[in-house]
Amino acid sequence: MIAAMIDERTYSRIVERLAQLEAWLEEAAPYAQFDQRHLEAHTPEQAYWHLGYHRALSDVVGLINDETGDSAGTASPSPPAGSDE
Repeated sequence: MIAAMIDERTYSRIVERLAQLEAWLEEAAPYAQFDQRHLEAHTPEQAYWHLGYHRALSDVVGLINDETGDSAGTASPSPPAGSDE
């Protein structure tokens, strides 16, 4: 299990972020889980889905690198869902 490979604090931060995103999606865009527009090839929705997924993976790698003290060259984390950036 991945939780055994990273420290408990990092795992908790990932789980907390996941819960924040779930709550935001449920409130702001409940239709998104049913529309599945990101599956339509060559659409803006597909591009944004891949961009978001890329950013999520980058955030996780950043958290893991911070855990090991190696944060050089990693992207800054995404702002919380719903923040007015």
